[in-house]
This record gives sequence, C-alpha cells and structure tokens, in this order.
Amino acid sequence: MKTFEFKKLEIQHKESWVKRKLLNPHVKRTLVLAAIGAIAAYAIFYFSQGAGTKAFWNEDAFNHVLMGLGLGVFITNSPCARGRC
Repeated sequence: MKTFEFKKLEIQHKESWVKRKLLNPHVKRTLVLAAIGAIAAYAIFYFSQGAGTKAFWNEDAFNHVLMGLGLGVFITNSPCARGRC
C-alpha cells in the first residue's frame, strides 16, 4: 500500500496593493521622472519670469508644473521607453 506525502503549505502574508505598487521599479522611476519634470518646468517658469519679479506661485506656475509632470510620465510610459517601438 502506498502512503501519500504532503508538503507543508507555506502561507505568506501579502503586503497591501498600494505598497506593492509603490515598490515596483517602474512606478518608482515614473514618480521620480515626473517629479524631475515638475521641478524643471517650475525652474524654467521662475527664471523666465525675471527671477521673482512676479508672484512665487500663480496659475501660470501651476500650468507649467502640470506640463512637467505630464512630460515626466510620458517619458517613462511611452512605447519607445518600454521597448515596443
């Protein structure tokens, strides 16, 4: 008569969905490049306005930061950046 041998089931606690996504290398790279794009866009805005002759933060500055964020996200998620050209 044969006896069956069973492996012990190892159950590991999974981390939360948000934590797993934030630890993903692609998401990290996207966030870093989006932040760099936003900072660069604000710097271009700030220095093109005469280095502070206008308000430090206004609607135009916000629009520049949003464009920089979008550019940073586009650079990391474009098809060519992901090797699908």
